[in-house]
Amino acid sequence: MIVYPNTGYDSFISLDDAETYFSTRLHSDEFVSASDANQGAALITAFRSINELDLTIDPTESDQIQALKDAQCEQALYELKEDLDSQNLTSFDLLGIKTSKKELPRYSQRALAILSPYISMPVCQVVR
Repeated sequence: MIVYPNTGYDSFISLDDAETYFSTRLHSDEFVSASDANQGAALITAFRSINELDLTIDPTESDQIQALKDAQCEQALYELKEDLDSQNLTSFDLLGIKTSKKELPRYSQRALAILSPYISMPVCQVVR
C-alpha cells in the first residue's frame, strides 16, 4: 500500500494509522480481527470508492486530509461488514414465492457525513 503524499499512492492512511483509528472506535471488530492483507485490501477498496466522489479537497489543509483518512477508515469498515459486490438479486419469483433483497447504499453513511462539507454536487443551469 502506497500512502499519500507519495507518488502513485493508493491510500490516504497507513495501516498503522488505521489500526490506531479503529482502536478508539466501537463496533470495529471486522477491521480489527481481519488479517493485515484484508485490512489493506479494505483500505484500498475504500480509497477507490472515495475517489469516485466529486470532492473539493485542499491537500495542503491538514483538517481536510484528516477527513479523508477518517472517511476512508469508515468506508473500509463498511466494505468489510457488507458484501457490496453481490447485490445483484433484488427480486426473485419462484412458483409464486417472492423473495426480495434490500439493496445496500454504496457508501457508508458515516463516511459521507465526514466528507459532506467537501462533496461537490453538479449544477445544471437553465437559460431561457
